[in-house]
Amino acid sequence: MNPKLRALFAVLAGILAGGLVITLVEMMSPHTPPAGMNINDTARLGEWIATLPVSAFAILLLAYFLGSAVGGYVANRVAAPTHYRPALIVGVGLFVAGVMNLVSIPHPMWFAISSSLIYFIGAWIGGRAAKPTKI
Repeated sequence: MNPKLRALFAVLAGILAGGLVITLVEMMSPHTPPAGMNINDTARLGEWIATLPVSAFAILLLAYFLGSAVGGYVANRVAAPTHYRPALIVGVGLFVAGVMNLVSIPHPMWFAISSSLIYFIGAWIGGRAAKPTKI
């Protein structure tokens, strides 16, 4: 397969895998919106988010880290042999999706900063874990 096409497929597979992991971890969170809440009403959603404990945001940070690590790992495994670029591109893709989420839904400032950094850290670690070891 053409290396550029393989790298593109690897990045798409990594973003898809990362998004799936993030969704699964978020689904396991005990912090869900109240029944009947319209999630398109950003004012009410913001009020609810303001009442959430720190543990709710910790679960989200864990989801973002695990998702970007899995995404980086998948990207580098599919694109192998390569350096860390596919994993880091996955980190950028998930970061862009995260920023879109932060813009559309109000979050605490500390969470916005932490979550923005964690995508790159997770993707780098996942990509590093996919690096084949020499025996």
